[in-house]
Amino acid sequence: MPTIIQREKRRGLRLPLNVSGRDAHGAPFAERGQTVNISGGGLCFEAVRRLPVGSRIDLRIPVPAALRHHFGGRAAYAVKAVVCRLEAIEGGATYRVGARFLEELEA
Repeated sequence: MPTIIQREKRRGLRLPLNVSGRDAHGAPFAERGQTVNISGGGLCFEAVRRLPVGSRIDLRIPVPAALRHHFGGRAAYAVKAVVCRLEAIEGGATYRVGARFLEELEA
């Protein structure tokens, strides 16, 4: 069964996600965001926090029941990622973040 890492076709899915990591000062953070699109190699999501390019983050994405067969029946997909792109939207109150998947985590 192929995993999301093996798939490269981008899908425009709007799913909630949890983002965690360390900020520019080394302090831990956690926040909720929403995906814009997702592929086997990474995703684009919207977040309130400015995540500098190069930041390492952990993502946890709930998997809708209709898609769980693509994820071995898992209810959530957890992965380490690196921020590759950052774009301010809505006057800088929200950011669009592009991230590349690095390795799967236990959900």
